[in-house]
Amino acid sequence: MAQLTAIHDVGESIALLLQRRRALLAASGQLGPVPASEAIVHRPLSEISAATPPSSGLSISCFHIGYSEHAPARSAVRDPATAHGISLELRYLLASWSSTAAAELAFLGWVMLELSRHPILDRSMLVNPDNWDRGETLQIAPEEASAEELFRIWDALKQKYRLAALFRVRVVRIGYGPAADGPPVVASRLQFEHGEIELGGVV
Repeated sequence: MAQLTAIHDVGESIALLLQRRRALLAASGQLGPVPASEAIVHRPLSEISAATPPSSGLSISCFHIGYSEHAPARSAVRDPATAHGISLELRYLLASWSSTAAAELAFLGWVMLELSRHPILDRSMLVNPDNWDRGETLQIAPEEASAEELFRIWDALKQKYRLAALFRVRVVRIGYGPAADGPPVVASRLQFEHGEIELGGVV
């Protein structure tokens, strides 16, 4: 179970994975038409919907967060803080902002290929690894999106339609951790006194 910052770290981890993969392919001469210098950035929706959107590169933006149906079963532990948490799934919009058709298509196709080849993020591939459990893994799954759904997303962002792809990351388990909570407090008071007790007027 990770801390609250893990939600942001997921997008940063995906961007870092793609940056490292691109650098390796560029060094071995396998990058082809994929832009070698354009930025790969985890961007908030506010930047995508701004009056001046990105003019180059590739953006990764979380546009939906929801509860996961794949929540692991809870186990009985002594510390309730470590037992209670929630399981989430994050949906991302991946968009290419390249100015040429060749770069735009190559960039987007390459990212889809890389996320298909590397669909699992373990703790060694996640930024801020200390915030994650040792055995934590995340799955990256592509989503089939119709043109109508993508048009609605871009319309909601107040932007013209661009080539984009959707994918989902699951399961992101978050909680407060053992230091931020504690067991419930139960107060009880017992008092014993010597003497006689009167019940219904009878001693």
